[in-house]
Amino acid sequence: MKKIFSLLFLIILFNGCAINKKFEKETCQEINGLFTKAVSCLELKFLKINPKKYEKYETTHNLILEALADQIYENRINNVQAWEIYDDIMLDFNKSKNKDEFLMSVLARYN
Repeated sequence: MKKIFSLLFLIILFNGCAINKKFEKETCQEINGLFTKAVSCLELKFLKINPKKYEKYETTHNLILEALADQIYENRINNVQAWEIYDDIMLDFNKSKNKDEFLMSVLARYN
């Protein structure tokens, strides 16, 4: 009887760990779907990448997110386009040498 309870406990434990790992890997897009609803998730994920290094870029990043959301509200772009634009911005941001200048140019483009 103890073996059955132990086995059930281990199964539940491992299943819970697997669900938690899956949730950690989910993207903001998978969790929220709509870009405008995912803004706060994207803000948090941006800071989680490297809190000390990216803290100085937080304000500009958040303004870019708001600018993209405003473009959706104004029907200039749709939800799919916003996700694609944001993904491209983040890829280019990671590659850029002067991150401040890059973010400011993106903000100027979409604001």
